[in-house]
Amino acid sequence: MSINLRTFVLVGMLLSTSVLSASQTFILSYRAQVKNAVVISESFQFSQAMSPVEAEPAQKLTIHSDKETNLRLIIEKNKDKILEFLMKYGAHTRSHEKVSDLKSNSLIELTLPPTYITVDFKKDYAIITRLIQE
Repeated sequence: MSINLRTFVLVGMLLSTSVLSASQTFILSYRAQVKNAVVISESFQFSQAMSPVEAEPAQKLTIHSDKETNLRLIIEKNKDKILEFLMKYGAHTRSHEKVSDLKSNSLIELTLPPTYITVDFKKDYAIITRLIQE
C-alpha cells in the first residue's frame, strides 16, 4: 500500500469516528495514579478497533446525547459515567503505602484494562455496549 493511500485510509478512519450512524467497535482504557488522595496523573484512551473482534454483547449503558453525533464529544462529556459503568465489571488496583514518623504516604494506581465496546445512536441517545471476548 503506498504512503498516499495509507494516509487516505487513516484520515478516513479518523473522520468516521467523529460522526456515526451505525454500530462500530472501539477500545477504551483508563489509568489513574492517586498520591495521598490527589490525582497526579490520568490517561483515558479511546480508539476504533483496527480489526474485527469476536465478542458477545454484554451490559449496556444509555446516554442522552441531545442529538449530538460527535462520538468524541459524547465520550468526553460522559467520561465519568462511562468509567463508573465499565469499572463495575473489572478494574485493577495497586496500592503502595508507607507510614513513617506517624505520616502516611500512599500511591494508588487504578487501571481499566482495554475494553471493547460498541456505540449505537438512536434518536436522542447513544447506547454503549460492553463486549466480552470469546
